[in-house]
Amino acid sequence: MYKFKFLPGVILLSLLAACGTSELAKKPATADITIFSINDFHGNLQADKPVPYMAPADDHGHAHPADATLTPSGGYAYLATVLKQRRLLAPASILVGAGDLIGASPIGAAILRDEPVFEALNQLGLSVTSVGNHEFDNGGAALKSKIKGECPEQGCAFPGFRGAQYDYIAANVLSRSDNLNDSQPWLKPYVIRQVGDVKVAFIGAVTADTPNLVAGDGVKQLRFEDEATAINRYVPEIQQQGVAAIVVLIHEGAYYKGAANDPTYKCEGLQGPIIDIVKKLDKAISLVVSGHTHQGYTCKIDGRLVVQARSYGAYLTETTLTIDRGSNQVINAVATNYLVEQRKLVADPVAQQLVAQVADLTNIVRNRPIATIAGQLTRNSDVGGFDSSLGNVIADAQLSFARTVGDADVSFINSGSIRNDLPTGKVSQNILVTYGDLYAVQPFGNSLVRMTLSGAQLLQVLEQQWQGRTVSDPKKLFVSQGLSYRWNPAEKVDRRVQQLSLHGQPVDPAKVYKVIVNNFLADGGDGFTVFKKGTERQIIGKDLTALEAYLREPGTALSDVKKDRVRRLD
Repeated sequence: MYKFKFLPGVILLSLLAACGTSELAKKPATADITIFSINDFHGNLQADKPVPYMAPADDHGHAHPADATLTPSGGYAYLATVLKQRRLLAPASILVGAGDLIGASPIGAAILRDEPVFEALNQLGLSVTSVGNHEFDNGGAALKSKIKGECPEQGCAFPGFRGAQYDYIAANVLSRSDNLNDSQPWLKPYVIRQVGDVKVAFIGAVTADTPNLVAGDGVKQLRFEDEATAINRYVPEIQQQGVAAIVVLIHEGAYYKGAANDPTYKCEGLQGPIIDIVKKLDKAISLVVSGHTHQGYTCKIDGRLVVQARSYGAYLTETTLTIDRGSNQVINAVATNYLVEQRKLVADPVAQQLVAQVADLTNIVRNRPIATIAGQLTRNSDVGGFDSSLGNVIADAQLSFARTVGDADVSFINSGSIRNDLPTGKVSQNILVTYGDLYAVQPFGNSLVRMTLSGAQLLQVLEQQWQGRTVSDPKKLFVSQGLSYRWNPAEKVDRRVQQLSLHGQPVDPAKVYKVIVNNFLADGGDGFTVFKKGTERQIIGKDLTALEAYLREPGTALSDVKKDRVRRLD
């Protein structure tokens, strides 16, 4: 009796096992997963003010000459549309980021302290992102509060703010300790996500140069480790957790003049820090999602795929990893950058509601008129030149403002602190400039600092434009009216600056001068460490206050501001 009752159970189990084996046999030998990625979004919610990113009018991102037709691209509502379209074709997918998703934002997002940007990224379904240097614009403590959805004492700026519903990661950002061996990761170094039916690890990193790119007080309690060293540290630990792929999300990149999509992945002419970093990475890493340099590329470096999607949501990168189920490893990787071309898209209605809400909340401030100027002021200087119409105006504005509250001899502004032309886009003569236009130019809310430097130190500051840089790629400082010099590309760095004068008189190395810079430069930002040696330091006001006051001055000459303050000697 006992055996009789048992046999049907054995048969049933056997049938179930056979059925399971049959199902397994039907499973494909490989699995495709899709990784969508963005980088350097910089809070670009609104697509019309400032003027959106202008990309080559080509769906495939082909290289174009400088005079090629450009098309408005990017913006949150249009990026959301493209992402939805592509997700329909990729059932096993995830959206990730490579930093600078907030910070240096247009005025709509910036006035609201980037809080609506977090909500936009939540709505997009972002899963994880590395931090970028601009996430630290207001300091590490402020970033962590925003991530958690915490509001300052005066309350949140955006109704319903709830922080990040996604993870920020960084393997190379450590809490500073006297004992370097005791330093702890400041954020999660990595996360593991289920994508379809496979597990994927994402390791984060930000450029180790971050302390030179952020006002010093904001990151003084943090240490930024070598990117590759930090990333590789976690690979063995991750491999023990049964992942099929390891992906790096890093806010560092390369410079590239070619197409946004290279079908050969060779990317001839690619240059930049990411190349050496990738070559040092553990071979178990299959994909590197990069950022920071605002370039578009799909390249293979040292045999692995490296991608970037320009900036401001102008492109969406779609990478497909093919996983061999038997070995649980990546056997192929391909990528495409999709142009988010506004004229060919309909803005996503849910995203557009958020965009409209931000516009309504900031309308009065954004559209406050400032002044009418004769023509557009541009931040770019001629090839080999160091004079920019906008850079020179800002330097003059800082000097003029400083003289209303004390003495000042000279003013400097670094090119990286100027984010847009004034105003952005193609414009005609007699332009009404609004506060929103000013904010697009200088969105950081920097303070102006008066300090004392010697003439010898002024020379050293100008020489630091080439420190660690090539002759043709300096970190430019724009100078105020009255200061002039010549530079010789054939000379070594410590002899390159010549004929340095102020108001027609040679700068005396032993004399002290009153110098005006923003607080970023005052803290040694962009590698201009000589400014940190300045004495008698005093905060005198805000950069935007100075620029607004200068533009409002009757008779301010802006149409002829490029005066060859700096000339190249050939």
